[in-house]
Amino acid sequence: MAGITTDDQRARSAADRLALALEEAGFDVGRDFPHLRDAHDRRGVAVVHVGDVRIEVAERLAEALGG
Repeated sequence: MAGITTDDQRARSAADRLALALEEAGFDVGRDFPHLRDAHDRRGVAVVHVGDVRIEVAERLAEALGG
């Protein structure tokens, strides 16, 4: 099994930072983004998995981002 790569560390850090930013914006990350985590895509590339979100959460997120 391969070790943790720099990209794995970057994905983990980005997921953590995104979770904190969402909390600061008033979201309940555990409830609103239950699948937010670092992961690997089908090719084995490190990614941040946000997962499916409810319509209401997506609308709030769009508004928080200025849309």
